[in-house]
Amino acid sequence: MWPSARELLAPRGPWLVPLLVMLAARVLLWRQIPYAAEDAYITFRYAKHLAAGHGLVYNPGERVFGFSSPLWTLWNGLGHLLGANPVIWTRLTTLATDAVVLILVAALLRRHASVAAAWCFAGFFALWPYVAAVGLSGMENSTLLALIVVAAVLAERGHALAGPALAAVALMRPEGIAAAAVLMLGARWRDRLVALALVVLGVGALALYFGSPLPQSVAAKSQLYGTPGPWAGRFWWEWLLPSLLGRFPVMTEGLHVFLMSVVFTPALVAGARSLWPARGSALGLAIAACLVVWLGYALLGVAYFWWYLIVPLGGLVAVAAVGLPRIVRGPGIYVALVALMAGLWTLAVHLYIGRAQNEFYGFGATANYLVRNGRAGDQVMLEPIGMVGYTVPMTVVDEVGLVTPEVARRRLAGPGWYTDVVAARRPEWLVVRRGVLRGGQAFAGAGAPFRSAAERDAMLERYTIATVIDTTSGDQSLIVLRRRE
Repeated sequence: MWPSARELLAPRGPWLVPLLVMLAARVLLWRQIPYAAEDAYITFRYAKHLAAGHGLVYNPGERVFGFSSPLWTLWNGLGHLLGANPVIWTRLTTLATDAVVLILVAALLRRHASVAAAWCFAGFFALWPYVAAVGLSGMENSTLLALIVVAAVLAERGHALAGPALAAVALMRPEGIAAAAVLMLGARWRDRLVALALVVLGVGALALYFGSPLPQSVAAKSQLYGTPGPWAGRFWWEWLLPSLLGRFPVMTEGLHVFLMSVVFTPALVAGARSLWPARGSALGLAIAACLVVWLGYALLGVAYFWWYLIVPLGGLVAVAAVGLPRIVRGPGIYVALVALMAGLWTLAVHLYIGRAQNEFYGFGATANYLVRNGRAGDQVMLEPIGMVGYTVPMTVVDEVGLVTPEVARRRLAGPGWYTDVVAARRPEWLVVRRGVLRGGQAFAGAGAPFRSAAERDAMLERYTIATVIDTTSGDQSLIVLRRRE
């Protein structure tokens, strides 16, 4: 399935030019964004502690399954053990896995559809700014997409590594279980049994170590953010329609796709009809696995985290790449689409750079302050636990409950959770957004932090304001409070 070296290096083939464009896009964004996404640093802290001999823990001595990807965490632990910078380690890994996706999917499309379809997918995957941004985020979702494609190809070939590859898909993220189940439809029974055995071993090991095979990160997010269903969660699909449902798409990445929906949507329809006879092939099953993940997000109304979209988008773009050459005649539409994608860089660069800068100037500055003024072993209670947790050797009390399960349970019990957790844990430091103190509403998720303004004021009397981070951000500014002696 892998193209020969001659094919890969042929300028007219759908590989060399897109790969060079992909590399250029990564270099461009990498120079502007030196930091990973905030949530990636949660995994980095687990990996650092694992490499240091503390075990697979966020807070030493507390076994909480607070990460989403067992395999990605172990991979990062290996990087830490080798002394690699986690940002560089994950970015080089994702660059390699994205190259695998581009090469293999283009090869599958050439085989089952046309060279034009292969060019459509490879061109989009290389040039769309979002793909590059996710690749630099430090998150595992791009690698999950690569594992889906690789497992589909290996399963179709009956390769000896098909079973381990299917198991890797299932153990990469919780939604990987659904993707792996789809891919197993095209695997031999031997490979299915090998995959199931490895998954059972992996899940069993997680259950024995943490007491539960369900990630606390997933449980806390689903409980506090909710799963409101397909209509409230239409940010997962409204951008596919070339008409408006009372609003423009609310998510920026969705709005970018919406700009080409007049062409993208009919291409999806034509592509789906054309691919139906090949639904049992590696290409068909890889696409189906991606779309099952997307349907799960959409039907449940899963909270939108921007890096989640890469797996669904990979499947949708592959289908549209088959259909586009069937509905387009002449070069005009292709030129317009390339112009759109190139033009998006004038906006998207600022979007992703802005996100990274906001996180660094807020969360990174908070981490630096606590490193200078705190002590190792102090307790700090806050919501943005990524950069701060990775940088600061303190015990973290997590407002969302990703690594502090009792907080999530208390939030579900009703108002006053913030006060009650502070009273029970007595953290030396509080990091809280100005708007939470001013308006009495949680920054994210269910549960009012205070029962009343009087309760809030009584709690704050036990703390003094140490500093305010990024004073220009209004209610989003982070206030660092220190417990009075």
